[in-house]
Amino acid sequence: MSIELLLLLATLAIVFYIWQRRTFSFWKRHGVKYLSPLPVVGCTRDFLTGRAAFFEQIQRFHESPGFENEPFVGVYMSYRPALIIRDLDLIKTVMIKKFQYFNNRVLQTDPHNDPLGFNNLFFARSPAWRELRTKISPVFTTGKIKQMYPLMVKIGKNLEASADRLGSGSNIPIKDLCARFTTDLIATIAFGLEANALQNAKSEFFYHNRAIFAVTLSRAIDFAIIFMLPSLASIARVKLFSKETSKFIKKSINYVLTERERSGQKRNDLVDILLALKKEAAANPDKSQQTFDVDYLVAQAAVFQTAGYETSSSTMTLTLYELAKNEELQDRLRQEIADFFGDEDHVSYERIQEMPYLSQVVNETLRMYPIVGYAERQCSQPAEGERFTLDPFHNMELPDGMSLYVSALAIQRDPKYWPEPEKFDPERFSPANRDNINMDAYMPFGVGPRNCIGMRLGLLQSKLGLVHLLRNHQVHTCDQTVEKIEFAPTSPVLASKQEIILRLEKVSS
Repeated sequence: MSIELLLLLATLAIVFYIWQRRTFSFWKRHGVKYLSPLPVVGCTRDFLTGRAAFFEQIQRFHESPGFENEPFVGVYMSYRPALIIRDLDLIKTVMIKKFQYFNNRVLQTDPHNDPLGFNNLFFARSPAWRELRTKISPVFTTGKIKQMYPLMVKIGKNLEASADRLGSGSNIPIKDLCARFTTDLIATIAFGLEANALQNAKSEFFYHNRAIFAVTLSRAIDFAIIFMLPSLASIARVKLFSKETSKFIKKSINYVLTERERSGQKRNDLVDILLALKKEAAANPDKSQQTFDVDYLVAQAAVFQTAGYETSSSTMTLTLYELAKNEELQDRLRQEIADFFGDEDHVSYERIQEMPYLSQVVNETLRMYPIVGYAERQCSQPAEGERFTLDPFHNMELPDGMSLYVSALAIQRDPKYWPEPEKFDPERFSPANRDNINMDAYMPFGVGPRNCIGMRLGLLQSKLGLVHLLRNHQVHTCDQTVEKIEFAPTSPVLASKQEIILRLEKVSS
């Protein structure tokens, strides 16, 4: 090896050492308590080595020994300093009271090569996000959801029929059944399409919905950059959806948009909203050129399909798992379902909202298993005027672009707020206990103006599925049922590492 090459390597090593020392002294220089980083990986070794999902990494930061009484903890996302907020009042300040400083998410994809990821409501950045949310919100009003409800009931009945076909006493992967139900539901109410996932084992819609959350090595790298190093999204050309899935979504939504324009049919669904955006853009080409772009419209449909499919099916799956382990609670819920059905063949929209124990059960599932698991925001400091500080806890002024994280999973399993947090106990949410709950410590749908826009629809989906499945069926544990949920380390949302197998039995009349 030549002397020149040795000198070059030595120089690079010295520069890297100095850069690392400077980078990893950020929190120390500002007098903030922090977790000690490792070279290169910072504090995120568990996530980067595939030992923990990102939401679980955030949970571990929150629960790190020695920081129990700290309002926040400094960490390093690889080389990026970030803040884990633990104090509930500070969380409210960031997410609600001082939202003007935190109206963007940290997550980003490539704006040039990933139009479906970058332009959708979940990833959109201000001011585009605010305008987009205002225009899409009408899809989720009570009036619109009530109009969708008869279509939802039809899918609920298909779920019952599908459970009958599986046969009493069958041991089944329960997530598969729940995910087929939510696939059919979203396809029907959002796009006016029949996905037929419950009737057809090889449903194309179901295949692509599952593919979105299937993690290969290349997808794992994309997700790691999206979650943790978003500034590298353009350089790495990361995408939220795979090439195959993007192609399917574009083809499906383009077909629906074209057919709806041709027929002039009105269904008061997401497609009608997207067509209204398109017409508005055509009438004002100088004002909103982006909205006229079909990829922009498809992006909104894509995130609606993705979020609606996964969150509701996971909520149903985990509810059924807990009810199978606690059969007396399941019997109580089934009795409520029988009481509310009466002699009817379905529960009306108004009546399903009035089922108290059903709400308690679903709320408790979402406490133990908040599907996304965490919330995050990026600090946007103004060029002029008052700037955000960590007052009254600290006088530090946060740098523009700083990432802040909140672990919903850790807070919702903190014994300080939830006695016996590992116990599945729907009575926590009973009217008699309402005054004993600190609802600031309950955030399964996020917090503040950027919370989940489809919260009411998602809850209704899960409730309707549970009602129709448990009306005439029971779920039990079997010798294949996992004793405790371990989270899949490569999943972007809460999911069991092992398949959840339950025994499905017809209720004898």
